[in-house]
Amino acid sequence: MTALLELQRDKSFRLKLILICLTVALSVASIYTVVSYRLAADLGLKTALDSLHRQAMLIHGELLITNKKAPEEHLAELIKLVYFNDHLDASELYIKITGPNLEWSIDHKMNPIEIDLLLSKLMLLTSTSLSTVDMPNGQETMSGKQFLWQVVRGNKYQVIIIKTSEYIDNTLTFVMKRLIITSIIVFWLATWFALTLSSWMNKRVQDKNDSLAHLATHDSLTGLPNRLFLANMMHPIIIDHSDPTYKKYEEFYSHHPKQGCLFVIDLDKFKEVNDTFGHAAGDTLLIKVAKKLNQVLDATQTLVRFGGDKFIIWAPEVDIEQAKNLVQRLIITCNEPVMINKLAISTGASIGLSHYPSQATDPESLILYADTAMYEAKQNRSGWSMFSERNIQCGRQRLKLRADLDDALSERQIKLHYQPKVSLKDGHIIGVEALARWYHPTDGLLPPAHFIELIEQSGRVQEFGRYVIANAIEQLDLWHQQGLFTPIALNLSPYNLLDPSLLDFTLRLLKNHKIEANKLEIELIESATSVNIKYISQSLNNFKEAGIKLAIDDFGTGMSSLSYISNLNVNHIKIDRSFIDGIEQDIRKQAVVSSVIMLANSFECEVIAEGIENKSQSERLIEMGCLYGQGYYYAKPMTAENMQGMLQADAALPL
Repeated sequence: MTALLELQRDKSFRLKLILICLTVALSVASIYTVVSYRLAADLGLKTALDSLHRQAMLIHGELLITNKKAPEEHLAELIKLVYFNDHLDASELYIKITGPNLEWSIDHKMNPIEIDLLLSKLMLLTSTSLSTVDMPNGQETMSGKQFLWQVVRGNKYQVIIIKTSEYIDNTLTFVMKRLIITSIIVFWLATWFALTLSSWMNKRVQDKNDSLAHLATHDSLTGLPNRLFLANMMHPIIIDHSDPTYKKYEEFYSHHPKQGCLFVIDLDKFKEVNDTFGHAAGDTLLIKVAKKLNQVLDATQTLVRFGGDKFIIWAPEVDIEQAKNLVQRLIITCNEPVMINKLAISTGASIGLSHYPSQATDPESLILYADTAMYEAKQNRSGWSMFSERNIQCGRQRLKLRADLDDALSERQIKLHYQPKVSLKDGHIIGVEALARWYHPTDGLLPPAHFIELIEQSGRVQEFGRYVIANAIEQLDLWHQQGLFTPIALNLSPYNLLDPSLLDFTLRLLKNHKIEANKLEIELIESATSVNIKYISQSLNNFKEAGIKLAIDDFGTGMSSLSYISNLNVNHIKIDRSFIDGIEQDIRKQAVVSSVIMLANSFECEVIAEGIENKSQSERLIEMGCLYGQGYYYAKPMTAENMQGMLQADAALPL
């Protein structure tokens, strides 16, 4: 299977993640360094001021208690002991002591100008104190130097100490060195962590992206690629060969497929299985069909689930003749029965195919053309169809009619025509069959083959069924007002019987129009309901019990006629027109019709032959014991007005 082109990824994700981690680490390290440095500076200043305070208090205390020597000599010894011993050396120091009969100072390495300025500031700072014992201290910066000062004012003496603190500077230098080393270690660890984290996160994110890309480009039910995968795969490799750019760079495109075929596969009876057995059975059917289709393909061919029960196959380097062989194998595969709930179900399929580059040179057109061919195959029941120009018009017409469906129902453009059912012996009308016709505003009168399938595909089957029932009952009411009491038979889809409130809807209309229930008859196509028989029989019985008549239409075209008729309690069995055509000479058809008549008699049903085209067919049926029929020999479907005139004339058919 062709690999999906790599989805767009942010390849700089890991680099961005590393840069973010390093930025965060650098910010944290910077904040840590600044905060630690400021904390050390504040703590060092406080420690130095506390030490200076204790020194000043020591000097002040010594002045108060000494009487042995002259104060000046004692102070000199004390200052020398405190500041100028072997361990401590105040680089810059100024001490001034004043008191009774004492004016002493010492200046060590201090600038006289700086001393005067500092003393002036100290006088201003300490002049506001009103306490008897005042011991202010602080820090001043001057000429790029930090000066610590302490003032102790007692009752007798005042001590002023001003000094620089090499201790704080040395401490901060030491702390800064350690912080730088610590920051480098932290930054290195952060870098290693960023690389590790980014690698891990990048892998996790890419794994998630890969998982999301797989979810986005693959069907969750079957595991097959989806339409997004198909678009990503085909757009880069589908080249317009007529483009001059292609011819110019033909060597560059040499690895691209020169041709290929695209198949659109639609399962014929998927909706029937889905509605009958439930969505779980429908899902199982899709899974099994997908596996079977994949087994038919080779490694270069891609199977895609396009949505619902539709699949697409892209087969590069496959010409039209090879595609025809492949499509035959696909048809056989789809016709093989699938076991679901212990029942063998054969859905069948309709397949359309288009060829690249002879028919289209872009993926959208290839899909559209193959899809159009598929609908032609479905309509013709041919199994498969190759796209042709005629399909384009059909496809456009289908799209147009699908868009016009809303107006068709809301504006009542779809009307009922009526074909009489007659007694073969005397030609008198015993009832009529209602047949839908679309009076399209631009396309004219359209038969059911043009729009019934569109209605089913649009999901409006039940709405259309109610529409037909309402129109038929209204017509019965109009005829009753004219004194005409001919029953009307309706063709309903088996999907209508899945509408749980259809019977209540019908009975309510009959009651409102005061119509007896036995004036309405429901005809069901056998081939369309054979799979549904066990599931719709209860619904049919409810209609029968309400007095509404039942008929099996096109009897003999299904694959389970005997079980079908034995399970349904119907009033009429309508023999399909395929058995009436040529019945005068065909002994086998006569045998089939005779068997149906005998079977109907045993089930107490009446037989109606469809498609009677001439008098000899009518006479042969009478001889065989068939009492009722309809067909062009007696009358074609006609408008309600024409049918009313025929009923009022009470003429024997054919006229």
